[in-house]
Amino acid sequence: MRRTTISRRQFVTGATAAAAALAGCTGSETADGDNPGGSNSGDGSDSESTATPSTTQETVTGESGSTPGNSPDPDCSRLIGNPVPYDASDTLFVFSFDYIDSWELADPLTGSGGRTQGITSPIVTVDGEQESAGIQVIQSTDVLSASEVDAEIASGTEGQYARFEVVGEQEFDGETVRVVGISDSDPSFYQMWLPYGPADQRQYYSLTINTLTSILRLNEDNESVTLCNDPVYTAAETVRESLRPNQDTIIEEV
Repeated sequence: MRRTTISRRQFVTGATAAAAALAGCTGSETADGDNPGGSNSGDGSDSESTATPSTTQETVTGESGSTPGNSPDPDCSRLIGNPVPYDASDTLFVFSFDYIDSWELADPLTGSGGRTQGITSPIVTVDGEQESAGIQVIQSTDVLSASEVDAEIASGTEGQYARFEVVGEQEFDGETVRVVGISDSDPSFYQMWLPYGPADQRQYYSLTINTLTSILRLNEDNESVTLCNDPVYTAAETVRESLRPNQDTIIEEV
C-alpha cells in the first residue's frame, strides 16, 4: 500500500504502468500498436470500453454522507460466478479460455497489432460511488521464435534494473510455458508467449492478462486499499488457468 492521496481514476490508470513498462522491454504491441497493459488498449478512442473499470461519480440514494468510516463494504458476491467458455472461433487468438459468467464481455478491439478482449465485472457501490474491475486479454500478432522468446523474458526479468520475474509455469499445447509477472504476490499482470503450429515449426505469440480495478477506498492514513480482491483475482486466474489452444483461429490469415 502507498501512503498517498489518490483518486480512483488515477489508481485505475496507474495500475497499468507495470504492464506498459514490460511492453517497453519486450516490444510487444496490441491492436493498432498500443502497449499491452497501457490505459489505451486499442485505437485510443474506444480504449476504456475494453475492460476499464467504471468510475462514475453517481451518488446512491441514502449514501451521500457515506465515508470510509461508516459505509458498509461493497457486495463483492456480485463478482462471483461460474466459469463459461469464451468463443474464440474465427478470431486472431491462438488460444481460448474461460471467464466468470457474472462478468460482461466488451466489444473486442482488433487491428494490425493484435486483438484485445475486455471483460468487465458487475458494478458495486463504494462510499456512494459505482465502481468495477476489468480484465484485458491481449494478444499480439508479432511472431517470435523460441530463442526470441528467451531473449524477451531475459530482457524483462534479468539485470540490475529488472522489474519483473518468472512467477510460474503452465502447460499449453504440449509445452511448458513460462509466466512473467510483477511478483508472486501480485496477480494483477501476467505475460506469456504461447506456442502455435506443428512441433517442428513452432511460432510464439505474446499474451498479456492485465487486471484493473477501481473498487477501492482511502483509509484514515490516506492509503489506497483495494476491495473485493478475492473475486477479482479469481476471475483473472480463471482466464489464465483455463488457457487452451484455439483450433479455429484465423491467425494464419494475417
